Amino acid sequence: MAETTARITIVGLDLIGTSIGLSLRENAGNYQVIGHDREPSQMNEAKQLGAIDSTTWNLHSACDGASLVIATEPLSELPEFLQQIREDVAEGAVIMGIGAVMQPALEIASDNLPEGIHFVAGRPVYVDVSSQPEPRSDLFKDCTFCIGAATQTESSALELVSNLLARLGAKPLYIDPLEHDGIVAAVDQLPEILAAALFQGAYEAPGWNESQKLAGRRFALSTALDASAAEMAAALFANRDTILQRMDLLSGLLESWRGHLSAEDAKPLEEALDGLMDGRAKWERDAKLRDWDRLTEPTSREDYGNSLGQMFFGSLLRGRAGRRDPGRSDKDPRARR
Repeated sequence: MAETTARITIVGLDLIGTSIGLSLRENAGNYQVIGHDREPSQMNEAKQLGAIDSTTWNLHSACDGASLVIATEPLSELPEFLQQIREDVAEGAVIMGIGAVMQPALEIASDNLPEGIHFVAGRPVYVDVSSQPEPRSDLFKDCTFCIGAATQTESSALELVSNLLARLGAKPLYIDPLEHDGIVAAVDQLPEILAAALFQGAYEAPGWNESQKLAGRRFALSTALDASAAEMAAALFANRDTILQRMDLLSGLLESWRGHLSAEDAKPLEEALDGLMDGRAKWERDAKLRDWDRLTEPTSREDYGNSLGQMFFGSLLRGRAGRRDPGRSDKDPRARR
């Protein structure tokens, strides 16, 4: 009896989704990759790049019978998204939500998914600090890929995610969701707030019409905002307690730098900068080498499954059948919105 081809659905064909599709199709297995995005242009581009086998504008059709759904839905839209697809995916399916913070996403999943459908939070860490990445099949090669899950998550779900990351060439970092969000507040979300504040300070100041002519690469890098206002606001607000603590710490540091600038000479400023530049250079060097030693290894491979060498999906999904509402008609298009 022939083995059933598994369905992987990628919802959100942005940099992350398209790159995952490219990698999965380059490393072919017994699965097909379905793509969905709100923007037809995104779907067309992903199809032209060869990142997906097929696309559909209908979210329900895209997720129907899917054993793995990889979604980059904004946190603010995650509840509605999960409610819409929970009756479409296969029995025992894994939904991998990729976003800025983990604990709020896991709590949303707990409230909106039925028993037997597993949710795992993920966040890739881009190590190319010198350029703007574009979709490519090796985007995640040797990349640290943070994975968080609820304590009751079945090992088979984490095994499936391990297989996925092995296909991507990524290095899994299984991390406590709260610990992850605390770290992200410092290294990702506080820089977002600073970027917004820096741009606001320049944009709203008198003379912006002239100032913008002198703004170059440093200003562009320092004020980059990579997501929509709604997406950023939802993630920042969900992690606000930790971010506020980091902002209090930053306020103290800014006072120290004010003191360096207020000194009688430049010596305190030079000493402060000298003490940080070596550390910054080392971090950038390590990031380019993509070698974080044992920090990127799973806490315990036995805990999360050790079948990375077997065919992706393989026996894990054998025998699973799609879940379908008996009262639902196959002819019902059920558009997403």
